[in-house]
Amino acid sequence: MNRYFLRALLCGAPLFSHSAARAQDAAPSIVTPPTVAAPDAAPPIAAPDSKPDLKAAPATKNEAAPPKPTTVKAKSSFNAATLLSPAQISLKTLPNGVRSIVKSAGGSDLVSIQVWVRAGSRFETDKESGAAHLVELLALRGSKGFPAGMNDDDGGALGAIRALGGDAGSLSSRDSTFYSATVAAPFAARAIGIMADATLRPDFSPGAIEDAKVQAGDDISRRSFDPVSGASDLAYATAFSKHPYRRAAIGTENSLGALTQKTARAFYNRQYVGRNISVVVVGQIGANEAQKMVARAFSGASNRAAVLPKTVSEGPLKLDVIARRRMVSREVIDLGWRSPGIDNPDDCVALDTILSLWREGLDANLRRILLRDGDKGPLKPLVASFDVDYLTQKDPGLFLISLVDPQDREAAVEAILAEVKRIRENGVSQPELQRAKAELRDQYIDQGATVAGQAGALGFYDSIASFRFATDYLARCSKISAADLQRVAKKYLAPDRYIRTEISPLPRPRPEDDNGADGPVITAKLSAESNLASLVR
Repeated sequence: MNRYFLRALLCGAPLFSHSAARAQDAAPSIVTPPTVAAPDAAPPIAAPDSKPDLKAAPATKNEAAPPKPTTVKAKSSFNAATLLSPAQISLKTLPNGVRSIVKSAGGSDLVSIQVWVRAGSRFETDKESGAAHLVELLALRGSKGFPAGMNDDDGGALGAIRALGGDAGSLSSRDSTFYSATVAAPFAARAIGIMADATLRPDFSPGAIEDAKVQAGDDISRRSFDPVSGASDLAYATAFSKHPYRRAAIGTENSLGALTQKTARAFYNRQYVGRNISVVVVGQIGANEAQKMVARAFSGASNRAAVLPKTVSEGPLKLDVIARRRMVSREVIDLGWRSPGIDNPDDCVALDTILSLWREGLDANLRRILLRDGDKGPLKPLVASFDVDYLTQKDPGLFLISLVDPQDREAAVEAILAEVKRIRENGVSQPELQRAKAELRDQYIDQGATVAGQAGALGFYDSIASFRFATDYLARCSKISAADLQRVAKKYLAPDRYIRTEISPLPRPRPEDDNGADGPVITAKLSAESNLASLVR
């Protein structure tokens, strides 16, 4: 899966209340993952004045921060490590279908409570696009037991959790919506009750709907200024013509404007049923005690049958180039290939390993190739920065490579395709394999250093398959061979079956024409979802 989506969950990093789709999604729209930048590159891309609406619970002074990553030598051997042992996890299914997953964890006086709902944009109809994100915002803003306050942060579940000295957050992605709270252990029962009230009894009054739509509109506007997210969204819209993954996880300006109270409530009533809900509790708490708390708090969840979405399989990609101009400050090129869904777990882990080989660590292959940061000496970088992104999802998604501000566009693309060809035809060396697996293992272990992190891993995978994928991840990783990487490269990374999407800045109008006289005034009418600005003299 996308390492940075998981890191946001595992390490308690602040989350946007929308899916960054690098992500997100989970995420992961989620936080836009940091790109690997050349030494003299410009600062990372960010939307002007952007800031998260809701924060996930950060690590506190009572909880140890994740250890700093260490440089891994290529000759180091890979040994599987136990992070989330099945023997430490208690699973109970309530009569209404709610799955309660509890892991007692020492070493911290905190408890993380996370509610994962199979209610992402994958479950929306075209007319409901954006409903998942709208319901997410409604839940924490105000509920039956915890009404909304005068300000966004002093009412609802968010304000109630903060009154306990904790913090809460939420996030919508294509496959799921999740809600998170981290509190001191003595307040666990209270926090579980608050999260249950938020997710089972949100406020759908007309005023609440309108307030949430304003917040959702702000999220969409901020996302429109991020060319990395824009290129990713454009890639998904291009690669998927029928599957709901084609839609942005948070909707668009038009779909948000069309959403009504009736539509949002219908989506909620259909998706927020017990059989679609997984409650995860991790921290300084007894398993039996926590199970009783969850059973009491979530007994009111609907016991209706879950409605499965009708999804359509997409055909193979055809080489295609789609370019758009937006109100952004930097250029981004995405190369995207179809990737496996969770039904092919070994392929998922093998592609994670290729991602690690290309992106992670000072010796990452694409760092050497694109930034010219290697033994060939100081050469002009092909790009200002780059990223590699793959999010494990319920259904097949995309494996994306992003090139930010390419200095030589075609040379950068050709360098990527040459590296893909190398692995397809020749495979990887044993030092490369060991380095990639060691980076992957160390990150996964580092990410599990917080109770929020462990809860996030269990909940994320339980929402798309089973939490056991999280417990088995390192064992699967330890078995990955060089032949596996070559096999998945041949299977998924075909040289003629990828898409190329480009987001570039709008041209700046000249204040004067060629004769030095005052030039025409250019006015740009912009929409967050427009493909091109409509320029009017």
